[in-house]
Amino acid sequence: MVSVGFPEKVPRNNKNTPSIDGFIQPLFPNQKVLDIQTYDEDPHPHYLLHMSGGTELALKTSTRQPETVLYHERHALEVEAHVLLLLEPSRIWCIPKLIRCEVVPSSPEVACLLRYKCPGTPLSVIKEKLTSEELKRIDKQLGITVDRIGQHTATKFGPVYDICMGRGERTWKQAFLNLLESLLWNAENMLISLPYFEIRHQASRLSAVFDDVTEPRLILYNISQPSHIIIDPETKDISGIIDFTAATWGDVLMTDIFENPSLEIISGYSCYRNVLKIVKQYYRNQPHEEELRVRKNLMSDLASIAEYTP
Repeated sequence: MVSVGFPEKVPRNNKNTPSIDGFIQPLFPNQKVLDIQTYDEDPHPHYLLHMSGGTELALKTSTRQPETVLYHERHALEVEAHVLLLLEPSRIWCIPKLIRCEVVPSSPEVACLLRYKCPGTPLSVIKEKLTSEELKRIDKQLGITVDRIGQHTATKFGPVYDICMGRGERTWKQAFLNLLESLLWNAENMLISLPYFEIRHQASRLSAVFDDVTEPRLILYNISQPSHIIIDPETKDISGIIDFTAATWGDVLMTDIFENPSLEIISGYSCYRNVLKIVKQYYRNQPHEEELRVRKNLMSDLASIAEYTP
């Protein structure tokens, strides 16, 4: 999960500098890496490279702490590379362009991924300074982006990596239950206190409403998180989307930005997202200030689902 933090400049004699220089030089033979900034990323290290020709690049590398990776994030770099290549012909203005991904020898695992940097500032940083009209315009642009991404379809439901490997489910109901179960497995593995029985019970009861979803569409169900949205500071328009780890073939309503979906559907997807937020706090050793609020939201979701009669 990409979470933009404060950049820290990497000294030119840093142990990572020679390998980064060696990776970049063949791709930009007429430019040199002037400086490197590192960001506090979850879970993959993320570097911002400033080139002598003025080009700015974003480099992600495989995680140094595999114990912080959730089940659905194990192949995050492979997923991002695949999604960027898939979306490139669509020319969606805010999708960054992939330059190169390097694969580990004798393995499908991606060791590093290089793309052009999205110019601008994360929405999470400047949101409080924006007017209501500017925020409405950003919401509209986000809806257009989700719609254009959702025009891409597949033959099966499930995480992008699973479909690439020839797996996947024929129904969205089963794919969503699998997503939820893998997340609960992560939570149980960390001994996180959650109402597991109630979550599983209500998810099973609610699952019938997912049968109406018959076409797998490409979704980024965490696309609306402010840290994932880059804003042009001059025009106040969206200039980039920077996280693709949650790419899934499923129901576009899971992105939770559309108007008037059924309350049961929204509660089910919200339940998943709130469990995900709690689990990430424990796996990433993040501050727990928001945990109480998220847990209250989770219990509210479960109560709403409990009132639903199939």
